[in-house]
Amino acid sequence: MMDSRTILVGWLRSQFAEEKSTGFARLRRVPDTHVIRFLDHFASLNEVEQTSIAAVLSEWASYPLSGTPLPQTIYEQFARATAIPGRSGGLRYTNVNLLAGLKKKHGDLVNWFQSRGIGGMALQLPELLVRDVSELVPVKPASLRRLVRTAFAQRFAATDRDMGSEIWCYDGTLGESSVRVMVRYSGRMSRPQLDYQVQVRSANQVRTLPPLCFESVLGVGFGQWDYLTTVNAERSVELLGELVESVVNFAERLPVLNGAEPGVAADGGPEQDC
Repeated sequence: MMDSRTILVGWLRSQFAEEKSTGFARLRRVPDTHVIRFLDHFASLNEVEQTSIAAVLSEWASYPLSGTPLPQTIYEQFARATAIPGRSGGLRYTNVNLLAGLKKKHGDLVNWFQSRGIGGMALQLPELLVRDVSELVPVKPASLRRLVRTAFAQRFAATDRDMGSEIWCYDGTLGESSVRVMVRYSGRMSRPQLDYQVQVRSANQVRTLPPLCFESVLGVGFGQWDYLTTVNAERSVELLGELVESVVNFAERLPVLNGAEPGVAADGGPEQDC
């Protein structure tokens, strides 16, 4: 009989394989340079290497879901698997707030990056996010908040609350599940423009799952979006709603482990207060 972790890891690998089978249709639209780098790196690997990385990602993602501490060996395997050499900087791997600042200071970004020895794919814009350099205008946090508020109200009947320190809490429902999304907004170069985590509680769920995001379930990111422009913000927020729904579906379909839901302490532990 397979043990609980083997069952959970196998289930997570199937979720990754499902997304891969679509050509990473959702992940390729995520405005996050970390995810962009990962997908470019993954596409450069052969099938054996891809299978090996997918196994490591699923093993890593299983620990938060099972509510057990992450072993140092698993962390080191994950760090090695996601170390992406030679994919940094340029138009493709630089956050849009920094790109806008560089453009204002240096003008032609392509020439400026080339003068610093950066070329190749790093100078190619992420095609599903930006069409040309004229679109490298970061969306303002206030505009982004309005888009999220409207989208979440429509999709989850969510109410929102300003928690301070750039954090907003959205409480809503999807089917029989309650959904809480915590979002931190920022317009600073050193922080993601939007950092999100989802907490789900189903009507029949014994345990409360830890905060999740779609990217972390697959092991490829942390929900930290930094490539949001005035042009792609609306469709990116629409994608955010889709990803939150996917997290709810993940939570509802997680395999039962040893007769109990995977998650944190048996009483669910304290939830984040809004």
